[in-house]
Amino acid sequence: MFIRNILSVVVAIAACSSITPADASAASPSLTANNFESTIANGATFVKFYSPDCPHSQKLAPTWEWLAIEHKDWERTKGFKFAEVDCLAQGDLCEDYDIVTYPTMQLFYKGKTVTRFNKRRTNEALTEFVAAQAAEYINAPANLDRKEVGEVKVNALGKVVVLDEESYDRRTEFGPWLVEYYAPWCGHCRALAPIYEELAVALKGKVNVAKVDCTVNESICRKHPIRGFPTIYMQQHGVAIEYNGHRVLQPMIDFSLGAIASSVKPATAADFENIRSRQDVSFVYSYDANTKPEVTAAIEKQSQVFYEQINLHSTADPELINQLSVSVPSLVVLKDNRQYNYEGSLADDAALNKWISEVNTPLVITMGSHNVGSILGRPGWLALGIFEPEGEATPAARRELIETAYKYQQIARDTPLHFAILDAATWMSYVRGALKLEAENLPAVVLLNSREELHVPFGLDGRRVPIETEALLKYIDEYETGILVPQSMLTSIQKGFRYVQGRAQILMHFARQYPMLSGFTACAFILAIMRRLSNKVSALEAAEVEAEQKKRD
Repeated sequence: MFIRNILSVVVAIAACSSITPADASAASPSLTANNFESTIANGATFVKFYSPDCPHSQKLAPTWEWLAIEHKDWERTKGFKFAEVDCLAQGDLCEDYDIVTYPTMQLFYKGKTVTRFNKRRTNEALTEFVAAQAAEYINAPANLDRKEVGEVKVNALGKVVVLDEESYDRRTEFGPWLVEYYAPWCGHCRALAPIYEELAVALKGKVNVAKVDCTVNESICRKHPIRGFPTIYMQQHGVAIEYNGHRVLQPMIDFSLGAIASSVKPATAADFENIRSRQDVSFVYSYDANTKPEVTAAIEKQSQVFYEQINLHSTADPELINQLSVSVPSLVVLKDNRQYNYEGSLADDAALNKWISEVNTPLVITMGSHNVGSILGRPGWLALGIFEPEGEATPAARRELIETAYKYQQIARDTPLHFAILDAATWMSYVRGALKLEAENLPAVVLLNSREELHVPFGLDGRRVPIETEALLKYIDEYETGILVPQSMLTSIQKGFRYVQGRAQILMHFARQYPMLSGFTACAFILAIMRRLSNKVSALEAAEVEAEQKKRD
């Protein structure tokens, strides 16, 4: 540490040897009572209060001059500037700001004191301080090319940042940010608070960690789908990715670090068949030793933008590049048994992002825990392929179903059919219970409407439909033309239960709509029962009296 500090001083002195008084004055102007308030009113201003007679001030002078000149562009790019006040000449001004020791370095933001520098006055410590504060109070002009802004320090203090309407846009523009949208009354949010503080420490220097109170910052929270509290988003490169994992420390660390890293997976010719046949949509980036670094950087950036949403592979394997029939660099997507090539500039972020978004949805979607509810729960009919992932017949069946979807898409439909694949091994209880299929019946394709609990289990011959494109298209056509009649997916017992449940719901709805009438009806019903019971009791009592009378006689 001692050697490092000595080196810092040497560097500062060496740098200052070429600094002219005019350079220093321009980078850190001397303020007076006449212009102090107007100078600190806008943006962030780091001010040195000093006395020219003070030895400590004299010792700091070359380091301060170097610091101000080194970062002189920050006023234009980050809204962060330097200034100084000679307290020997401006005694009243220094007294107004409670300056009692020299030198004192104080940061102002929009005219208000926000913090003081209280560490050792070394080149290294001051550089770290201004970098952290410039990130905290960054205010880059809207018309400035973001490349000119340069590096913006990430989570320099290892603390949770509280964002509001004043700071949200200017700060989150420079990511990455993990942002929690919360409400103070939310119990889950309060439970998360200590974990979130630990998370900020763990992600120091890597990911900014922040929170937004949605009860006082409604306009911010309307920018994102907030379905409940807390909702957490990873925000970078102008996009937000929701965190849906467990709200415990390690999974949140893993998600955050994964989002800022490149998720491009290397591939060779040996991987090609697996990439093409086992994934709904796969992107392959081909390059060689002559590919410009900025092109590869643009591809890696897309892996962050679409974190956990795309399968992105890279290859420099000549054999695989030859199989793809492309020149390098290039980007292709493999989906629906076909290959589509990106024709635009690989360095154009916006065009690249748009193309990936457009081609990332397959004709046939594989259902998993993340989307099974949305797919089965949407209205309309679904052609569902039920396949065992490791089954020998699965790859061929998958190709036939995709070809069926592709040919079906060519025909205009008023009520289009959706296509999906279900992993039978994972969802076997559903396959057995709802679809009445066993493992030996697989692979199979069934038309179903999950919301209406209807399906078409067989073709006209009463058998399962062969998984061949023409046979499947005929099966679909026979359903759509009314030749095949849908059947209920429910058993007789389930139907009876649903009937009773439906009638109960009707009664409850009636009671909510007409509470007074419902109350009178219920009372009348109860009184009628009581009267009938009373009559029966009276009749029984009379019979007992008559029987007793006969005994006496």
